[in-house]
Amino acid sequence: MNTPAVEPVLKSRLLPRFSFRFLFGVTFGFALLGATVQAAFAGFAVALGVLVFLGSLASFFVVGFLFYLVLWGLAGLRPRDDSVGNSGSPFADGQLPPQIMPPTNPSN
Repeated sequence: MNTPAVEPVLKSRLLPRFSFRFLFGVTFGFALLGATVQAAFAGFAVALGVLVFLGSLASFFVVGFLFYLVLWGLAGLRPRDDSVGNSGSPFADGQLPPQIMPPTNPSN
């Protein structure tokens, strides 16, 4: 009977796979954030400025995400009328759209 010496590693779909490098980077980033918070409470103006910048950046993305959720919800409430405006592509017949200016041919 031919059995392998090492069993194959089964992929687990239950837990996400993170590398040690990524986890070390996240830990290092939160350590820098904690040190910045501690320095801001100690009275350093630069640390306070960095925290205000990071807070405004985070609040910008949170507010944008909330606006997206509100508009997504409102779009779902809108009644759908398939007969108006959704007739398909205007170029479905294979013709080019009408030209506003006639094409110029430099060889003439």
